[in-house]
Amino acid sequence: MELAYRFIIYILIANVGYMIFSLYRKGFRHYSGYISQLFFLLCLMIVMVARDVSGGMALGVSFAGISILVLLPIFLQRQIDGLMAENRITEIEPYARWKANLAWSELNVHMHDVARLAEEFGDDNNRLETELRALLNRGEPYDSMTRIFLGLIHFNNRNFENLIRDLRQEGREFSDHSFEELLYLVRAYLETTRYDEAVAAQMALEAKLNEGEESSPEKRANLVISRMIFLAFMGWLNDFDRLIQSGEAGIERLPSVLCSFWRGVCLFNSGEYTEGEKAMSEVMKSFTDDEAGDAMLPFMRKRFFALIENREFFDNKIRPHLQALYAKSGQAMIELIGNESALAEKSEFSERASSILGWATMVVSATLMMKLNVEDVVSLIEVGANSSFLVKNGEYFRLLTYQFIHIGWMHLLMNLVALKFFGPPVETVAGWPLFLGIYFLCGTAGGAAAVYAGQPLSAGASAAVLGLLSVALVFELMKVKGSEALTRRHNFSTLVFILVINLVIGAVETVVDNSAHLGGLIAGAVIGFMLVPVINSRFLKPVAGFVSVWLCIFALLISLYQMNLQRQNGFYPANPGAFHDLKPGTGSMSLETPESWKIEKIEEEPGQFGAEFVGPFKERLAVLIAANEEPSEKVLLEYVNQRTNEIEKSSEISLKSRKGPEKIGTNEKTIFRIRWQLSAAGGPLSVVDYLVFEKNLLYLLRFFLGTENDGAYDRIMNRTVESFRLK
Repeated sequence: MELAYRFIIYILIANVGYMIFSLYRKGFRHYSGYISQLFFLLCLMIVMVARDVSGGMALGVSFAGISILVLLPIFLQRQIDGLMAENRITEIEPYARWKANLAWSELNVHMHDVARLAEEFGDDNNRLETELRALLNRGEPYDSMTRIFLGLIHFNNRNFENLIRDLRQEGREFSDHSFEELLYLVRAYLETTRYDEAVAAQMALEAKLNEGEESSPEKRANLVISRMIFLAFMGWLNDFDRLIQSGEAGIERLPSVLCSFWRGVCLFNSGEYTEGEKAMSEVMKSFTDDEAGDAMLPFMRKRFFALIENREFFDNKIRPHLQALYAKSGQAMIELIGNESALAEKSEFSERASSILGWATMVVSATLMMKLNVEDVVSLIEVGANSSFLVKNGEYFRLLTYQFIHIGWMHLLMNLVALKFFGPPVETVAGWPLFLGIYFLCGTAGGAAAVYAGQPLSAGASAAVLGLLSVALVFELMKVKGSEALTRRHNFSTLVFILVINLVIGAVETVVDNSAHLGGLIAGAVIGFMLVPVINSRFLKPVAGFVSVWLCIFALLISLYQMNLQRQNGFYPANPGAFHDLKPGTGSMSLETPESWKIEKIEEEPGQFGAEFVGPFKERLAVLIAANEEPSEKVLLEYVNQRTNEIEKSSEISLKSRKGPEKIGTNEKTIFRIRWQLSAAGGPLSVVDYLVFEKNLLYLLRFFLGTENDGAYDRIMNRTVESFRLK
């Protein structure tokens, strides 16, 4: 399966898995059937990736499953929400039925039952209320859904007393009500002049989002609109004006004339009767005969005349009570509003350092990919990729530089997306100075884990960004100072699920460097716990940030200096280090190779001897010794033809070029060299054959190199061939 297909399917897997995780947190019993459906789809997609099913087929099956089980139910729910917002509950039944059939769950079946009753008894409100009440006492969240429908019926009929009766249960705290129920209750209490309860309900509504309930843009807009109407009814003019001037999303969605009318109501209720009456009159006069006017004018006129006719009663009875309520609860209400607004602002994450890191990584990686073949072993070594062999030999700069190198555009894109998601939460809580230290320390720890695991070559920012994921999880779990923004956006659920998905991908994909990923994750968790007291301290946090920045600068400068020094001395394989003499088998032959090359396999048969050697970057040397009585020219011709035919018939490799045979013999031996440049699925591949003719023997030494720059290995190959001896 092509990498692009796999990447898209992994994104789809992540979305399905996150839905399962979210539904489970809402209540497994209520969504068990739907969770089972989604889990089956998730397993099917993972199996298709693991078994390398055709990319087009796997993508088609995945899209079909997601369209049926995810996208269509979401579309149906949006249609239902739209109809409920317009109070067209008699039209919901078809959408609820389809949703219940597609997404099996007790809650969706309950919604269909409610919608079916609304359609059947839509013309008889009394009968509909009776039937809906019969569905109560099932427990939450079923009763809450039923009460919302009852509230819609009462609200549409302006029957606020019944609305309160059905939504407000005796002995139940306001905080136990759902967000939607509180929206209706606040309005009902205001309309029935039960202002004490209206204040309590509005405070509970504000506290819902303060306490970390999921805050979608739609939910917050509804809260702001409820807040505006509440302030207008209460006549709290200064607070009303501040809300209008704040430009909140909910206010922006309302027609300006409606906001102006509500300000007139607020003026009137604040005691400025003449100004309020004038403001409401001007708004109503501004309407023309259009659809908006037809919808709003009746409501405005009814409100206007009710206020004018009851002005004396309001002035004598209601106004003093509102003033007393403001003196008693106004300050607490304003503090709640301020806290909620402050948290809303904090939910916008800081991402300056994350963006700079992302741009730096993208520029460096993109430049390298455009100038070099980043799948080439020699190229990766020269630009600073991580390597267990080289780091153990003192090239420590690679633990830092490898984080800016990526092997392919898809690899880069995945890590940039991950950095964009994981970076801002950590940066927001820890501050950009500490964030930089966390990022590079997690990346370095991941690189060290890859070195310990013996990875020949690795590159990428995966360990660093997964370390950020661990840190974000610890910050939210430990409730460190500033983590309220994470809780407010339910970041914990998202982060936990992404962690699981990454572990699944690591288990499925054989090319994924799991050692670096786990190293970054573990380091992030350790760093996160160590930083909890630091971030909670007003004194330690800036000090730690200062130290973090200077340590990052120092590490970067030292790494660049060491890399430049090593470049002057020469990188492996041009500078392979010390050689040693190997005597495979019974010691009948010997040859010199770099000390990092080891004997892997020996085969001894009558009249023939073979051995294989392996280098630190999976280079391979195959040695074959056989008797030969044929002329060297004939052997060379037959060998080249045979190898060419093998390559042409192979579906895994293709021939790009061939150089040779070229004679490089000595007085004692006749040596021919043939260089083959091949294209393979795993990246570039060079095969260099040395055919050595000596008396009645033929020695074949074949070097398999993961590079198109086989010339970089000339020093190793020439010394190995020249040192070859048969005893």
